Amino acid sequence: MKVRVDELPDSGRVVHFHETDTWFSSRIRSGEDAGEITLARPINVDLELVPEAEQIKLNGQLQGAVRLRCSRCLQDYVLKLDEPIDLLLHPLSADTPEEIDLRPEDLDTEFFDGVTIDVDLIVEEQIFLALPQQSLCQPDCQGLCSGCGADLNREACKCEKRETTSAFDVLRSVKLEE
Repeated sequence: MKVRVDELPDSGRVVHFHETDTWFSSRIRSGEDAGEITLARPINVDLELVPEAEQIKLNGQLQGAVRLRCSRCLQDYVLKLDEPIDLLLHPLSADTPEEIDLRPEDLDTEFFDGVTIDVDLIVEEQIFLALPQQSLCQPDCQGLCSGCGADLNREACKCEKRETTSAFDVLRSVKLEE
């Protein structure tokens, strides 16, 4: 969805964005995590776009749910998304540098071509910013046993227990040729 800036009234405009897994899949199909992330519930976003001098103020709320795979136990789980969106959109100009060093206060700033605002791109970015860096089904996920592969959240390890005092004890069995 694209919104033309010259069609925005001075009082602003509210845009409702509702998309399903088809849209989401098309947005991430080329990424390395494309098979790892799917929508569990449609994405709904209500955005208010208000022109202010040389910028557009964008406020709203993103809601939905994504299905992720836990990086420790490899089980799928659903992560609920309920994220506020608060951005200032600045038009790109000829004097806008290609690379900008961001400061903390710049993290709520985006750029657009000066004519249209690509709402799809903004929503996509906000979804990915809401995802955790390490995907965990629960904060205390035990993961998989490195020996037998048991999901330690659901069952006990079937490995033979060995007493070790150090992780380097296994190196004692290594024979070096002289």
